[in-house]
Amino acid sequence: MSDQAVFSSVDIEEKIAAAGDKFTLASVARALGAPRSDALRRRLERFIESDNTFFHDRKWNCIKRSAFFNGRKFVITPDEWEIKEGVLFPGHRFLPYLSDNIFPSETKLTLDGDIVKTRKVTLPLGQIFHYHLLLGSEQIFDFLIAEDPANAHLARHASSNEPVSLAVFDLADFYRKHNMSVGDAICCTVEDYDKGLISAEYLSADQRSFNARKAGVAALDEAIKAVWEEFKDYPDIPEQLAWAEYYCNDQAKVKGASIDEFIASSAMVELRADGDHAILAIREENHESSDVVLPEGLSISNAALDDPLKLLSGNGVPLTEAELDAFMLDAINRRESDIDGVYSRIFAHGELDIADDAQQAVLLNYLEERFENLMENYNRADDEPKAELRADLLEAVQGRLEYLAALGALDRDVNDRESATLKKLAEISTKLNEALKLLNNPAFTPDEIELEHLSTLVDAGLDEQEELLSDYQSSGQVDKQ
Repeated sequence: MSDQAVFSSVDIEEKIAAAGDKFTLASVARALGAPRSDALRRRLERFIESDNTFFHDRKWNCIKRSAFFNGRKFVITPDEWEIKEGVLFPGHRFLPYLSDNIFPSETKLTLDGDIVKTRKVTLPLGQIFHYHLLLGSEQIFDFLIAEDPANAHLARHASSNEPVSLAVFDLADFYRKHNMSVGDAICCTVEDYDKGLISAEYLSADQRSFNARKAGVAALDEAIKAVWEEFKDYPDIPEQLAWAEYYCNDQAKVKGASIDEFIASSAMVELRADGDHAILAIREENHESSDVVLPEGLSISNAALDDPLKLLSGNGVPLTEAELDAFMLDAINRRESDIDGVYSRIFAHGELDIADDAQQAVLLNYLEERFENLMENYNRADDEPKAELRADLLEAVQGRLEYLAALGALDRDVNDRESATLKKLAEISTKLNEALKLLNNPAFTPDEIELEHLSTLVDAGLDEQEELLSDYQSSGQVDKQ
């Protein structure tokens, strides 16, 4: 009998859980009482790779991310406007030092043991966009909509002058106490990765020399280069940064550069967009860089011709690239030879209504070309085992779109209950989106046991969303209050 038949996913999970914060795959195999086997080794490798709570090196020395990040230090550099206003935007500043279950605004920042209070600000989208760039283009608007009920309008229309309300840390007293100026930093320590707890203290510019900042940028350059060479453009930005921190294990950049200084200074790494998927990529001489980073904010409507998925989102269909591909692959799997079936599903709650003929043509051409490309490269034998699970995930995506459409049709702002639902819905969809990326990937050809493990993870997310939207689904209406 093969090892794949002997050991269930539960067996493996139990042995990994018992292995502690650091372990090797060989030690897990020994704990299973298994003879040395290439098949089991590959299965354990895939098991760890599909679980983003671990890091591993090429020798398969593994460590829990919580154990790696707890105690880790990094710096944040508030800009001139923040110092003047006495605030700090969470934004992408705490990536990747906290679990992906923690929303930026859920970070608990402490000074001298006291939790820093937050306050609400309302500013144009263009002014606050650059504080959130590294959340990834797929997550920025989910975050902003979930952050405050007043931001629900971003699901229908987003441009640089749209008002955005969000919570910021109130650091006015801290800035005054230390006579904070541009170049000074906040030195942070991860106290609890899973709970989102960060302690902070003042770090003057004198303690961060130019050479130290330069060394910090260079260290992160090399780390992201290593991530790029290992994973290419598959992970999103938060995941790229998490692995970069793992590769920067010596902490050489702790008092060097902040993530914002790195964005501004790196000559090796650029922010690049491919449809709705933004990534950190290694700069190439002949590569035409996408206009993702613009000074003093981003006019999304002007960038829409270069980013058709934002046209789709602006038309009330906020889909990620993985979700759009999944709808197309599902249609192809069901032997649909044209894109009409995809249109009927993604525009199920309203007609395509883009006033600008050029933008509408760009969007439709983009969708048709994407569908044709996926059809030409479709491998039915490899995709068939994954199709049923992907179809289940798409039902959840459609449920989310239906709920968002119902909210968008309201002639009022969303209430507190709906706001909480949106926030939780965004958390669930982020997790399920990772599963869709995996299922869409032609290189992912899972065996029965691997598919069972992934199905277990997906089912938990589907059940969570079904429970979350149960009242709406049973009545067909959002709250009437």
